[in-house]
Amino acid sequence: MRARTGLLFVPYLLLLLAFLVVPIAGLVEISARNQSVTSIGGVGLTMANYQRVFEGFYLDIIFDTVRLAAIATLIGATLAYPLAYVIVRSQPLARTVLTCLVMVPLMTSVVVKVFGWFILLGRGGPAVRMLQKLGIEVQTLLNTEPSVVVGLVEFALPFMVFSLVPALDRISPAVEEAAANLGATPFQTFRLVILPLSASGLTSGALLCFGISSSAYVVPAIMGGHAVRMIAQQIYDDVLVAFDWPAAAAFSIALLVLLSVLIFAALRASRRATDV
Repeated sequence: MRARTGLLFVPYLLLLLAFLVVPIAGLVEISARNQSVTSIGGVGLTMANYQRVFEGFYLDIIFDTVRLAAIATLIGATLAYPLAYVIVRSQPLARTVLTCLVMVPLMTSVVVKVFGWFILLGRGGPAVRMLQKLGIEVQTLLNTEPSVVVGLVEFALPFMVFSLVPALDRISPAVEEAAANLGATPFQTFRLVILPLSASGLTSGALLCFGISSSAYVVPAIMGGHAVRMIAQQIYDDVLVAFDWPAAAAFSIALLVLLSVLIFAALRASRRATDV
């Protein structure tokens, strides 16, 4: 019986090997080359490409990517909690409508959404005109870190909401009523009751948001321009502009390792908190 059950994992393992292990192994092999795969001549092996990742320019890009992704994740969680709570506590019809509204961004092309922000925050856009009427002289809000964060938050927010909804749905309203009867304020109820009980959903949503934000390309490329650099933009430039595939592969492996370490640390911390 166990042997038959084990056979059920064979197709999964084959897919994992074909679409995950083999591509990553190919990236590792390319990253260790001493010249681009487009070059003519012999190809040797080197670790210089990984050393470049930790040089000043590339290290700044990694730091900026982590920082902007963390800010976007924090803002996304702050906005998603009340929205997810309203969805969970709404009547069936209102819950369906709100869920559909949250799903709309997921069904819209990221390019369309980013160009919408481009028009809103760009030169002569509604946001710029409003600030000018308030006496704030500004020509454009694009090509700045805040504009990139706005785009990342809008892109990742639905994933945070849909991660929190199941976690909040498992919390009975009677628990909140009991906390209120014991004299807890709404903020205390959230901090001491709702937040700990929904920590699993928050962790899942934060990991999704951080992963999506840190690997985003379209948002920083259009809304940040050359003023804001993130890892995906540098990988794109190394591949299609500089034709430096080994450097791009090394940067890709660095991003993969970074996300893996952060995900492992977050899951470990969440498990410890749950055990306590």
